[in-house]
Amino acid sequence: MQTMINLGIWENKNYHFDWEEKILLEETSSPNYWSYVLLPITLFIINKISDGLAEAGIFDNQLVRLGTIPILGVISYFLAAWIIRYYHASLKLQPSKLDEDQCKKLIKALKRRKVYFTFLVNLFRFLTVAAILLFAIGNETIAALFLMISFIVIFMFKFDYQLSKWPDMMESISQEVENGE
Repeated sequence: MQTMINLGIWENKNYHFDWEEKILLEETSSPNYWSYVLLPITLFIINKISDGLAEAGIFDNQLVRLGTIPILGVISYFLAAWIIRYYHASLKLQPSKLDEDQCKKLIKALKRRKVYFTFLVNLFRFLTVAAILLFAIGNETIAALFLMISFIVIFMFKFDYQLSKWPDMMESISQEVENGE
């Protein structure tokens, strides 16, 4: 699988960056989002299971609650990886045909977008810590559901947007524009 970085929508087109080829791509048609249906179904099932376990008194034991946290993290990791892998596989892309001025505007928009995305990911990291504390300290089964949602959001950002690669990616796009490619 190629390493695609989702850049989001800009001027009514969804852009991606192929990390291996170092090329800016745009979608030619929208991908199939049916894999996202799995997310609410999984969360509903986990909520019902956690409610049943709480009623049975399983979560009364602190060690069981602490042991549940990594299990939810692993499930979230694989679910997010599967959704993003399927999404990337269904993309239909072509090389972008932006001129120099448009590329500069895109890079400026990407810098702002990176700040927003970083804020959002950090917010969910904070909420994840809060959900862990709420679940570990109290007998709040809804915290387990919220914990899984937080994990999934963080992992989806990691797999789809790959924010750590954005500075190098923006530099690569700038060099492409300067070289006249």
